[in-house]
This record gives sequence, C-alpha cells and structure tokens, in this order.
Amino acid sequence: MSIEAIICPRLLAEVEHALRKPYFQELIEDEEIAEAAAIIRDAGTMLDDPADPPAVLRDSTDDYLVALAQGVGAEAIVTSDRDLLDHDALNPPAIDPRTACKLLTLID
Repeated sequence: MSIEAIICPRLLAEVEHALRKPYFQELIEDEEIAEAAAIIRDAGTMLDDPADPPAVLRDSTDDYLVALAQGVGAEAIVTSDRDLLDHDALNPPAIDPRTACKLLTLID
C-alpha cells in the first residue's frame, strides 16, 4: 500500500502558521519550522490552491481541502479537524492520523 500526500500553497501556509503559534514557540525554532515546511513540500505533490471551492463544511475556510482531495480523486483526507471528521457525508471521507497509520500498517 502506498500514499501520496497532496498539498497546496494554502495548506503549507496553514501548517507553518500553526507551528508559529505560542504553544510551539518554546519547542520549535524558526529554522526548524522552515525545515519542516521544506520536508512537507518535497515529500508531497504540490498542486495549485483550488479556486472558488464549493461550500461543503460548516467552516468554509476549509472547503479548499475537500476540493483539493476531490480534484485528485483522493481516498481520504487525513486530519484532526473535528469539522471534517464529524461530517457524515464528506466525500472523500476524513480520517484521523491514527486511523491512517493503522490502514498503512504503521501501527497496530
């Protein structure tokens, strides 16, 4: 089994922004954030940000994630975001990281 991480500039910017929040300031230095972003960028397939994604989620700022996944025919969206995880009719479905690791037999 293999996976392909699909990313876009907006998603990468969100990751970098999250890593710069106060919680991480004492744990991660700026150089490490830049290195993490570079690793994600290099490991994933970078696509353009979806333009005008249709409204699907309660939090419309995340609709681009669904459009990104649908645009490539993804089997799942791996996330910890409850808005996506709790959406019963999401296509593709959202799964949490632990479930993804289990599906990939990375953990029991």
